[in-house]
Amino acid sequence: MSRVRLAARALRLALNKAHADPTADYDAASPDYDTFFSPVMGKHSIAALDTVPVTPGDTVVELACGTGHLTEEVVRRLNGAGAVYAVDKSPGMLQVARDKVLPLADGAPGLHVELAEGDMDSFIQSRPSGSADLVIVGWAICYTKPTRLLAQIERVLRPGGRVVVIETRADAHRALTERLERIFADDPSLLTGLIRVTLPKDAATVARWFVKAGLAVDIQRDGAQTIPAHTPEDVVEWVQRSGAAAGFKTAVDSGREQLVLDRIAAGLGELLARDGVLELQHTFVQVTGTKQADSPAARRRGVAEEASAI
Repeated sequence: MSRVRLAARALRLALNKAHADPTADYDAASPDYDTFFSPVMGKHSIAALDTVPVTPGDTVVELACGTGHLTEEVVRRLNGAGAVYAVDKSPGMLQVARDKVLPLADGAPGLHVELAEGDMDSFIQSRPSGSADLVIVGWAICYTKPTRLLAQIERVLRPGGRVVVIETRADAHRALTERLERIFADDPSLLTGLIRVTLPKDAATVARWFVKAGLAVDIQRDGAQTIPAHTPEDVVEWVQRSGAAAGFKTAVDSGREQLVLDRIAAGLGELLARDGVLELQHTFVQVTGTKQADSPAARRRGVAEEASAI
């Protein structure tokens, strides 16, 4: 096993800007996402939403809404009055969300719902300053530069507005990720693209992102959920159909994708034979914050606007 060769391969891919795109994996997972991921991890998303008020008349922005698991709940809590602006990059996931959410808005003239396809960084940059009461980022801040995204969220929030982030932790599915790293180290040619994610070590890490973006931290907590897969085959199926392996399709040599999956299953089988049990933890973080009435970021923007007007 050569980690040196793997590091050299990764460097070449980085220099060539060969970055994996998770969209294809989410498109593939979209028909099964609400069967695999949502019943297992969705309860933690709802628990995160429960930490902030959602009041009729509010304007809510959701970045990377996926299949609309949280969007649907937000629409219910708005109770026919307010606005929801949601975005997702995956056409497959977004179509599931539209089929689920848009019928709830029918017949509610006081409720405005838009679900757009696109990149969440561009989407939040397009939103007016001070226009949202709540911004939600579920299982997706890892695909951005977190502090930069949170700074945009701080700008878009009204004073006193809230932001909720829930995200997978860096140590999630450890046995699986360690096995995948060994496979690539044994044969670096299998790796054709880099999966660029910024998974946090813990909730304290995300809290620091909030503070750096000018947001006050209200709640931070770490959590863990055992995934309902206890054989190698079940684990491989779960990560594929739940979206947990997002980026895999464009990170691996397409002609040898099944070979990699078979090797993952074989490695997990070795762990099962050794330990007598195969139990993977989906660790995660949840952080809730507030835009202060007179935040440092807002003061800096005010100074910049005054200078540009001179």
